[in-house]
Amino acid sequence: MSVGCGRAVEWDGKILTGWVVVNGVATKVTADRATIHACAAGFSDALTWEIDRFRTEIFEKLMPFFVRQNS
Repeated sequence: MSVGCGRAVEWDGKILTGWVVVNGVATKVTADRATIHACAAGFSDALTWEIDRFRTEIFEKLMPFFVRQNS
C-alpha cells in the first residue's frame, strides 16, 4: 500500500479538509474538532487558532486515521 497527501489542507473553523492518496486513489478527507482532539497527538485541546496555524502538522498526525478510513 502506498500513501501520500496532496493539495492544500484547509480549516474552516469546524472541519479540517485535505486529500490523501492511498494506492493511487485520491480521496478528500475531513476531520472535525473532536477527531482532531482524539486522534492528533499533542492537539487534544487545540483551540481554533491553533488548529488553523498547525493544520498541516495536524493533518500529518491524522494520516493513520485517514488511511484506516479509506483502506
